[in-house]
Formats: sequence, structure tokens, C-alpha cells
Amino acid sequence: MVTTKKRVRPTIVKAPQMTVKVSEGLFEEYKTLRSEILQTQGQRMQIISLTVGAVGGLLTITVQGVLSSTSIPSDKTLPVVVGVAVAIYAILIPSLIMMVSTQKGIQRIGGYIRLFIEPKVPGLHWEGFWHEVRSERSGQGLYALGVIYYFLSVLPLLLPLYAFFQDPQRRWYMLIVLIPFVVWALYLTHDLWSGVSKDWKRARLEDDAELRK
Repeated sequence: MVTTKKRVRPTIVKAPQMTVKVSEGLFEEYKTLRSEILQTQGQRMQIISLTVGAVGGLLTITVQGVLSSTSIPSDKTLPVVVGVAVAIYAILIPSLIMMVSTQKGIQRIGGYIRLFIEPKVPGLHWEGFWHEVRSERSGQGLYALGVIYYFLSVLPLLLPLYAFFQDPQRRWYMLIVLIPFVVWALYLTHDLWSGVSKDWKRARLEDDAELRK
């Protein structure tokens, strides 16, 4: 009786090739996300540039009108400068909201790269390193831009205060109009500077990082 042996087919291992393809795909995603971060950073600089230009232009025109005795009557100076201050805050506050939103978007992309791409692609460490550096700070926001916006938030008050002390009637109630705008601008600036609101933690994907530990 002749027994026939079954021919065993050799197993072809394709894991290394698949790993290379996965790494290549992740690296392409990494380059796309980094390009998006750079584009968002460019938008951020455009926002601050337009804001500073608009605020500076309004203040320059107003100062020229206040210092020129023929342009604005003395009894109309305080209402005019208060109105200009409100207009400046109408520019400044949306600028702050957009700035906070863009920075959260940048940190959200950086958190995704740090958690889901860098651990799987050798040689990518920047987002993880930068996250450790930022974690050692007292705040997680933008220090430099925060300082600029602190200055811009207080600057519109200078002319109304000057006009108030020059006003013979001392109409202090007109300054009260500016209080909500000042408080709102300072709160947004502090949030941009320190990153204390709860949405910042969500933007940094810290909850996802805790779940992955």
C-alpha cells in the first residue's frame, strides 16, 4: 500500500511589507497635518496683523481729532472717544475668539500626531517633545500673543480716561459702558495666554492620552 504525503505549502510572511506600507501612510498623514498646522499658524499671524493695524488706525485718527480743538467740540469729546473704544473692542473681541479657536485647532492636530502617529513611525518625536516642554509651564496658551492682546485690551481705555478728566461735566456714567467690553476682552486674553478653560484640555486630547495609558 503506497501512502502519499501531502505537500505542505510554505507560509509567506508579509508582515514587514505591511508594516512599511502602514508607516509610509502614517508619514504621509503626518506631512499633511504638519502642513495644516503651518497654514493655520499663517492665518494666526494674519489675524494679529489685521487687528493691530485696525486698532492702530482708529486710535491714530481719534487722537488727531481729540488733540485738534477744531475737529471735535470739547463737550462731544468723551462720547466720541467712548464710541471709538467700543468700535475697537468690536474688532478686538472677535479677533481674540478667532485666535483662541485657531490655537486650539493647532493643539488638537498636534495632540493627534503625538498620540496616534509618532509612536508608530520611527524618528518622529517633535510633538511629544514639545508637549513635555509646554507641560512644564504654568500655562498652556500663547505667551507672546497673550502679552500683545493684554496691551490691546487696555489701550482703548486711555483715551476715554483722558477725555473724562478733561470733561467739565465729569460724566462718569459713560465710562461704565466700557466695563463689559474690557472684562470680556481681558478674560479671552487670559484664556489665550494661559489656556485655563476646559476646552483647552479637550483640544490637547489629554483625555484620550489618559485612556491610552
